[in-house]
Amino acid sequence: MENKIKLLYMLQTLDLKLMDLEEEKGDLPGIVQNLNDQINELQAQIDELRKQINEHTSTREQSNLDAETLNQRVESLKKQLYEVRNNKEYDAITKEIAEAEENIMAKMQNAEEHDDKQKELSANVDELKQKYESLQSELQDNQKDLQEVSKVHEDEELQLKHERDKIARQLPQETLVSYDRIRSAKYGKAVVPITRGACGGCYKTVPPQLNLLLRKNDEILHCENCGRILIAEEIAAEVNKVA
Repeated sequence: MENKIKLLYMLQTLDLKLMDLEEEKGDLPGIVQNLNDQINELQAQIDELRKQINEHTSTREQSNLDAETLNQRVESLKKQLYEVRNNKEYDAITKEIAEAEENIMAKMQNAEEHDDKQKELSANVDELKQKYESLQSELQDNQKDLQEVSKVHEDEELQLKHERDKIARQLPQETLVSYDRIRSAKYGKAVVPITRGACGGCYKTVPPQLNLLLRKNDEILHCENCGRILIAEEIAAEVNKVA
């Protein structure tokens, strides 16, 4: 059990160092992520608008084609008027011509409406593309800054992560899950030493009985106030010497 507690404290020490390196990057990781999210959202909007533009274009073209077909039918019917033999045939043809011309007007109006909508959507796409390009430029600048900051501590960060993985592999999965859960809830500090009889995380006095149990190293114990994992001061000092 003593070895498990030491490993947890070593893991905590490495995680705090990694947190320090991450903090040196400032807001850049968050800025880069936020810009990426905005760009992806804009791209999705542009793709959807382009899909709608294609649909309006297809409908407009079909309406124009239908109107042309109807125009050809009207021309054919007008020629037939010279060949009618009676008023009944004449009335039937003129009625069909009137209906066809009415349909032509409707088709042309429909085509015009879809053309107007296509132009409106195209203008929206152009506006979004300008915003997209602006965000892309901003993203590239911030990515460059982040790469430069990261490169300064790249070797150190890789070494720390390598050591962390090596230690984590020596701990049971349930112990790691508990450690990560506490660390996430307690601003990165899951394992703390007892300092002058108090928890090193919340600074509340630890009961003498709990302090005594810590020195035995028989089990993983938690602060009754904040829930952090506690480690005896002497064991923490021993780990710090090795680190």
